[in-house]
Amino acid sequence: MKKLIDIFNKYRCKINKYWFAFIVFFIITFFIGDSTLQNRYVYDLKINQLEKDIELYRKQKEENLEKLKALHSDNESLEKFAREQFQMTKPDEELFIITE
Repeated sequence: MKKLIDIFNKYRCKINKYWFAFIVFFIITFFIGDSTLQNRYVYDLKINQLEKDIELYRKQKEENLEKLKALHSDNESLEKFAREQFQMTKPDEELFIITE
């Protein structure tokens, strides 16, 4: 304990109370609590990933709306879609499924 007091007394004149208060404030603000630098970095990464996901879903939505318009516009595209997606056939046709 005496050794600690000696070290404190030795460096006390070099550290004034304003610097000490600033250092304590800095540590509390950026390294202790809910808003640490690591948490901010992780939150920024999550935000960037979610923004990318939003853009991807917007593109998918636009593509699906275009497909829907094409399906509503004519019967040939509706028949093509039914044949490709649901493997539907006409009564006199045979269906062969080739898997890789």
